[in-house]
Amino acid sequence: MYRKILVIVLVLIAVGLVGCGTTPSPTPTPSETVNLESPLYIIEGENQVEGFRDFFEKMELIYGNMGILGGYPLVEGVEEYIENIRECNSILVIPPIPEGIQEYCNLESKYPDLCPLSSVELEFKLESYSSPLIYLTYDIQTGTLRVVIVADRVDESLAKLLAEEELPLNVSFREEDGQLILLE
Repeated sequence: MYRKILVIVLVLIAVGLVGCGTTPSPTPTPSETVNLESPLYIIEGENQVEGFRDFFEKMELIYGNMGILGGYPLVEGVEEYIENIRECNSILVIPPIPEGIQEYCNLESKYPDLCPLSSVELEFKLESYSSPLIYLTYDIQTGTLRVVIVADRVDESLAKLLAEEELPLNVSFREEDGQLILLE
């Protein structure tokens, strides 16, 4: 009698578990692609990237009202809006010059959660691939995307591409001739 009840209980548990693990995860895995979404913050330091304003304006047309920060030393600017930035998806735009990389290093030292790559990894990738370089990751703790773009110039076509394409997580890529090119 107890054996029959135990078998029935085990069958019910097994039936209940059928399909477990097959439903999509609410958080992306490292090999997935994602779409960039609002709310969005676009951030630049005092070392400016050509076309930043046009890039922001195109992103704002696509996504609606969003946060922008630029023209200040990166850490000081971020400090003023840190809570808002942490709650939003964010794009850091930095130039591939020593001063731009240093600003990124300073930001990583103070707010590592906002930096999708460590500064060591970023410098290694720039030695291997040069700019433009784009990298994004998903912050599981906050449920936000963190993007870094290292480039001499950003423009409306990059904004459009970032909005229209599914973007790979945890893989370096660049935009060339309106296409995303994986670098790894």
